[in-house]
Amino acid sequence: MGNQLNICINSSSISQLASREKMGFEQALTKCFEKGIKSLELDEPDSGGREQVLQLFNEIRNNGGSVVVLNLGLNLLGGDVKSNEKYLNDVKNWIKFCGENGCRVLRLKATPVSGKTYCENDFKILYRNLLNILSSAEKNNVEISISTDKTAYSNMDRLAAMIEDIGSETIGITLDSESLSRLDEKMLEKLVPLVNHVTVSEACLKSPGKNILEKVFKMLKTTAYKGYVSLQLAEACSIEELNSHVDTIARMIMS
Repeated sequence: MGNQLNICINSSSISQLASREKMGFEQALTKCFEKGIKSLELDEPDSGGREQVLQLFNEIRNNGGSVVVLNLGLNLLGGDVKSNEKYLNDVKNWIKFCGENGCRVLRLKATPVSGKTYCENDFKILYRNLLNILSSAEKNNVEISISTDKTAYSNMDRLAAMIEDIGSETIGITLDSESLSRLDEKMLEKLVPLVNHVTVSEACLKSPGKNILEKVFKMLKTTAYKGYVSLQLAEACSIEELNSHVDTIARMIMS
């Protein structure tokens, strides 16, 4: 992280801005560019498939911006992924897509189907599938960031041990700021070196969440974190409010 402010905004935040300002997604995107907010995390489910994703990549590039993180709806523990190589080949095609289009981080879900809690078999499946896509990620110079649901934070030591065992800087964890309270300081210290993406909601920019977040940023600095901190808004906001949230994150990083 150093002196560089690696802050991006999630496409959900663009959608919230569009809702507040009663405009289309592309118009809201232009407003962000005009304010100097040009690094984006794109949610693939919001964008209508690969062709639409490529169109957005090109539009953002043409306006001087970049998609630094692509967040896919594909789940490494869901659907046919347990037995269907075609599913994993689709993941590999997305990895190649990111590599070809300069997107450094690809977020993939790892959540048990039907809202079940994580079991040992889930971790075995996830481990196997990560090994399956590892060479593709390394070849295309794309980092895989694993997104879990909140229940995983009670088993985060197991997830951390699995990623340490894989032993590749290409595989890391998305740290969800809303779930930080579920981690004790010892677990957080173990997890931080494995983090390659951080998500922040507006709720976490206020106390007491803000205090925990500031602590995490300081810990990330000690590991020379070079990933992005992504702002994800759940409520409609104006461009001024969006800008204010970005400024708040910047101040917290620099403190």
